[in-house]
Amino acid sequence: MVDALFEQMKEYLNMDTEISFEEFDRYYKEVINFLNEGWQQLDEEQGLKMLFILDNLKANSEDRAKRRTKDAKKYKKMEERTGIWTGAMINRLRELGLSQEEISKRYEEIYEAV
Repeated sequence: MVDALFEQMKEYLNMDTEISFEEFDRYYKEVINFLNEGWQQLDEEQGLKMLFILDNLKANSEDRAKRRTKDAKKYKKMEERTGIWTGAMINRLRELGLSQEEISKRYEEIYEAV
């Protein structure tokens, strides 16, 4: 499931146009539901991919929340919730034995590969 969500995020990041609120919301909810069901079972690789997904969701929802649209408040809530999950994912990776430096290095490797 992480791989499918990761591939979908890569597709979104490589698009020339912005996805609709409805699609953003659907993807966001899919990620959050997956995390609610078993984020503590993620291994290092899955955790790093999920961190990448969350970081991008957070950045995009933050950007969209700044716009004066009818969905701005919803994006703000998404930003807050993904921020909480990002912290939880970093803690999970630390529990798995990664230092902050290792997390940053491996995250950059994923970012550059995408």
